[in-house]
Amino acid sequence: MDAFIRGVCMRDWPKAWGDFWKAPDAAMLLAGGEGERQVSNVRVVVVAFLLIVPIYRVMVYPPDGENFWGFIVTAVAMVMAVGVNIYLRRHSYHPWVGFLTSSLDGSLVTLALVLFVIVGSPMHGVDDKTFEVYFLPLMAMSLRQDRRICLLTGCFLVLQYGVLVVFVATHFDLDAIHKHDPSTGFFSPADQWTRLILMASATFISYAYVIRCEALVNRAIRDPLTGLLNRGYFDTLFAYEIERGRRYNKHFAVLLMDADHFKRINDNHGHAAGDTTLKTLAGVLQKNLRESDIVVRFGGEEFVLILHDTGAESAFAKAETLRQTVERLVVGAPQYAIQFTLSVGVAVYPDDGTVAHVLLSKADQRLLLAKHAGRNRVVGRDRIP
Repeated sequence: MDAFIRGVCMRDWPKAWGDFWKAPDAAMLLAGGEGERQVSNVRVVVVAFLLIVPIYRVMVYPPDGENFWGFIVTAVAMVMAVGVNIYLRRHSYHPWVGFLTSSLDGSLVTLALVLFVIVGSPMHGVDDKTFEVYFLPLMAMSLRQDRRICLLTGCFLVLQYGVLVVFVATHFDLDAIHKHDPSTGFFSPADQWTRLILMASATFISYAYVIRCEALVNRAIRDPLTGLLNRGYFDTLFAYEIERGRRYNKHFAVLLMDADHFKRINDNHGHAAGDTTLKTLAGVLQKNLRESDIVVRFGGEEFVLILHDTGAESAFAKAETLRQTVERLVVGAPQYAIQFTLSVGVAVYPDDGTVAHVLLSKADQRLLLAKHAGRNRVVGRDRIP
C-alpha cells in the first residue's frame, strides 16, 4: 500500500503528509521529464486541431460572443502550448513545471466554461461538450510520474468545476431559462454530480497508476540490499546527465568511492555484518547529500555519487566531508564494533571529459591513486597525492 494512504488509514497525518510531499527520486524525475515533453508535443498538436473549430465558427457564422471567446481561449492555449514546448527544449525539467502545466491545462477548460456562462447561457457553462476536454489533462497528469501532481491538480480541477456548478445553480433561475429556450438543455443535479464523480475517479486512477509505476520501476532499478539505484540503471542515468550537461551547459561531479579493506569485515564478522555495514554506509551517503544528488551502488562495496551543479573544489570538499564522516562511524555496536574508511576518486564534467566512459574512467583512475597512496583519502584533478 502507498505510504500516504497507509499513513492516512493509521491517522498519522504528519507522517502521511511528509511521505506524500516527498519529491520524486532521480529515476522518477527522469521519467517525469520525458513524460512532460511528450505531453508538450501532444499539446501543440491537439490544440492546433481544436483551434480549427473556433476559427471556422468565427469566419462562417455571424458575430457571436461564445464563438469569439471560444476562439480567444483556444488561441491562448496555443500560445501557452508553444511557449512550454520551447521552454522544455531549452531547460531541464523540474516538478514545478508539471504542476504549472497540468493546472493550466485544466484551468483553461474552466475558463472557457466560465466565459460561456458570462457571454452566453448559464446552461452552456455546465452542459457544454467542452467539459469532456477536462479528461485530457486528467489523463496526462500521470505521465509526469509524480503522485503529488496527480492528486493535488486533480482535486484542484474537480474543485473548479464544482464551484462553477454551485455558482450557476444558486445564481440563476435555470428552470426559467430552459422554458424560455429549450435548446439550452435541462439542468440535472444528478448529471452534474456524476460528472464530478467521474473527474474524481480519473484523478484517483492517475494517482494509482503513478504508484504502480513507482513500484515496478523501483523493483527493476534498485539494489535490493541498500535500496540505492543499481549498476544496470546507472548507464541510462549517466547518459542522461551527460546530455543534460551538454544541452544546458551544466557542470556536475562524479565521485567513485570504495570501502577500504571491506573483505576483512566479511571475514572477521560474517556476511550479515557486511550487509549491515553496506546498508549503514548507503544511509549515511543519502543523509548527507541533497535531494537532487544521486547515489548508486556500483557493485560490491563501490558507490558512485553524482553531484549536480558542483565544481572541482566543492566536489572535493564534499567528498572529504563524507570520508571524515565515515571514518568516525561505528557500525554494529554493542554486538560488535566495525569501523572502516573510504577511498574516493573525483571527476568533474566537462573539465575531465564530456563522454560518459571517459569521465567515469577519470574517477576510477583517481580512486586507484587514492588506494595506492594508502587509502582513506580523496583524489581529484588538482589533489593528486
